[in-house]
Amino acid sequence: MSGDIIDLIEQDHREVEELFTQLESEEGDKAALLQQLADELIPHAKSEEQVVYPAIRKAVPQEAAEVHDGVVEHQHIEEMLQQLLADGPDAPGADGMLAAMIAEVRHHVEEEEQDLLPAFKKATKKEEREELGQRFEERKEQVRSSGG
Repeated sequence: MSGDIIDLIEQDHREVEELFTQLESEEGDKAALLQQLADELIPHAKSEEQVVYPAIRKAVPQEAAEVHDGVVEHQHIEEMLQQLLADGPDAPGADGMLAAMIAEVRHHVEEEEQDLLPAFKKATKKEEREELGQRFEERKEQVRSSGG
């Protein structure tokens, strides 16, 4: 079941925020939560880059620099996440890296939800966004099942 791409992205953002809240609470299995975060965040980011960002660039050309920044932020966030997964949540410096990654994701989400997505919504029709939502969900599944 798909929907409007903007709703789907915001829903993913809420799910990731929930994982951040759990990670910050110091309760639960941090390594498992980090893996869950990677399982959510990486397919989301790759699908945005491959499906959503090109559509935004086309519909709202003046947001091209913001889209480029989003890709750079995704790459940096994924590098930090992979490092945390490799080293483990109890490694020296892991808490600081986790805090930095969470802050970067929250900043990225804020920019998307306040700038990029509203501009895209204004420039597109609901049908276009629903078709994009379907492609976004399909791509996330492909990334999950193939690991990239």
